Amino acid sequence: MLNKLLPLNFVFLVINQINISVSIADYAELPLASGFDFPVGAPTGTGYYKARGFWPNGHVGEDWNGKGGGNTDLGDPVYSIGDGIVVQSRDVRRGWGNVIIIRHVFMDKNSNVKFMDSLYAHLDSRNVVLNQIVKRGQRIGAIGNNRGMYLAHLHFETRKNLAIGMHRSSFAKTYSNYYSPTSFIRSYRNCKQNNRLYKVPINTFAPYPGTYPKNKLQNVTKNTPTKNPSVKQNIISQPSDSEPRVKKTILSTIQPKLKGVIKSKSEKNPVIQTKPKKEKLSLLARIRARYTSNKGAPNKSNRGRFSPRRRP
Repeated sequence: MLNKLLPLNFVFLVINQINISVSIADYAELPLASGFDFPVGAPTGTGYYKARGFWPNGHVGEDWNGKGGGNTDLGDPVYSIGDGIVVQSRDVRRGWGNVIIIRHVFMDKNSNVKFMDSLYAHLDSRNVVLNQIVKRGQRIGAIGNNRGMYLAHLHFETRKNLAIGMHRSSFAKTYSNYYSPTSFIRSYRNCKQNNRLYKVPINTFAPYPGTYPKNKLQNVTKNTPTKNPSVKQNIISQPSDSEPRVKKTILSTIQPKLKGVIKSKSEKNPVIQTKPKKEKLSLLARIRARYTSNKGAPNKSNRGRFSPRRRP
């Protein structure tokens, strides 16, 4: 019926237009970045220092602090290092807190067009929203301490891989996925530009719930035995209606100090069995007992030098 009403070429054109509109939603058109500045003390980082640097397979970012130390930089402005689009702006909790990720397109030294992400974490506040276009040097937030978890500082990263997002543990912490932030900014303070717009991919991150790790949560559910075999649960089954209800006690929690306590079903009170105390003998009495016969008379043949002599 549709073929009779509409030409077949027109139907294909409509389908193609639908596909194009869907694919465009995963891209944003941006001009090339003119260059990159430092995220604090813009443009050169004046008044701040790197408290912690970048090294592969370890800390893949930089921690920037105010020269006053402590929390003196709490609330100081944080700036976008270059032109780009906000691909994440949210409070992800955990050790991250408020996080902003901005995606940039730039031309490298070999005139190749490349994409990269800049990440700003532990922020006290955020001034941009998702999919917002930002300019170089624009204020995007303020330095924070993640609700007092750290002293105030900015955790800053520059990433090559556009799929990392908040799943940093799923990717190698090497130069294949990251730039050294200070080295990158110093190398690209000024970049080549043209009048073209480039399609920048967005929506490249896997979902991230932003909750605490499972191993730090106490997932306690009713009637669910523990997964740890070393921990035993004392589960007392409820008696049925036909069985008499007996008040039960757990004797395993009672550790009597005295040995020999016998708990019998027929006796209500415990019976304490104690061994008779041996009478302590003096040294002279022990010597006499050793060197005397059963009748109590001294045994001359076995009498030692310490045995008492009998007077005639």
